Amino acid sequence: MHPPFRRRATKKEPRRSLQPTLTLEERIEEIMDRVSRAGGNRAERITALEEYLALARAHENETWFDVGAWSEDLADSYLAVGRIDDAVRTISDATRDGYSDGAEMLCELAEKLMRSGHEPRARVLWQQARADYPDDVWIYVQAGNEYSDISDHAEALGWLTTGLELALRTGDPESALEQLRPLRASCLSALGRPSDVIQQRAAQDEHQKKDAR
Repeated sequence: MHPPFRRRATKKEPRRSLQPTLTLEERIEEIMDRVSRAGGNRAERITALEEYLALARAHENETWFDVGAWSEDLADSYLAVGRIDDAVRTISDATRDGYSDGAEMLCELAEKLMRSGHEPRARVLWQQARADYPDDVWIYVQAGNEYSDISDHAEALGWLTTGLELALRTGDPESALEQLRPLRASCLSALGRPSDVIQQRAAQDEHQKKDAR
């Protein structure tokens, strides 16, 4: 009996792989196994997660992927090896593509960058968060708090003023005044400025809410 016939590969026709094509689910599992094996090896983890996210975007209508969570993981790995711009790009892309719960991922990365001495890159994320989610009062609370922590009280005051005005204008549905007012008061004091009209309005609003309880 003759062996099965096989076409000979030419230089222009590469030999066909004898390995079966993996299903999408199998490819994901294989990548996740590599992520698990990588452990604290950031280089290997980054390579595997970059492949995972590229696969996710190539199959954006599939439900197998958790792009938001793994984008955060990849961004953390980038930060660990000093690839700040790649971390910012990863979170910005994930947020714009709808894989984040509002501005949450942007603000979390911005906080990490602020606390590790990368304020210029954090500023880009704060600005993106404000542009994309202008009515999210917690953006202003978080940004104001972070700038206050690095003693940039003038910048903090700008964020906190916008947040306080938003809370007063909308009736403070998120109960953010109790954080915004004292934070802003601290900034005014650090800058040698007296309490102003907006502080007084916020205080009155808080008192009215307490009296109504």
